[in-house]
Amino acid sequence: MAKKLQKYCGTLKRMPFAHKPSIAEAQMLPLTTDSDFAVFANFTSSPYPVLLNVREHYQILSDLVAEAQLCWPGITILVRLSMPGGMRIPANLLADNILLLEDLASEEQKLVTLIKPLLVIEDRFTRIEIDNNDNSVSLRLYSDDGLPTDALQPLIACLHQRGVTD
Repeated sequence: MAKKLQKYCGTLKRMPFAHKPSIAEAQMLPLTTDSDFAVFANFTSSPYPVLLNVREHYQILSDLVAEAQLCWPGITILVRLSMPGGMRIPANLLADNILLLEDLASEEQKLVTLIKPLLVIEDRFTRIEIDNNDNSVSLRLYSDDGLPTDALQPLIACLHQRGVTD
């Protein structure tokens, strides 16, 4: 049976938790040698605004995974997780059916033929100035013929609540 692909792409346009204080999580990098400073000096700042911190980023991913688990219990989920993270990862992101990766492409290509359904959550939220991300997020749901055409709607609604627009 052929896999069906449902996709969503959006962009984070505002702070995701607008009515809550946001903790500044700036940390000193462990720069101790001339080489450390030279490498850091070559980083470029992202032209995209920093709208969330690492903690809020993990919260969004955790919310998306929780919603996906409600919609499709036991679904396999690939999540793009960029480093540095700087804090503990929420427990639901460490479940057996969740795979956290920095580069999703090869694993997605392998699993799309083996696993159904398969959800891919790939965000590029700028969390610190040197992330060089663009505040985009995409969802890809690979399934058989059993899921409705609007199956991603609960996850899209979750993203919209957090300031993501199409």
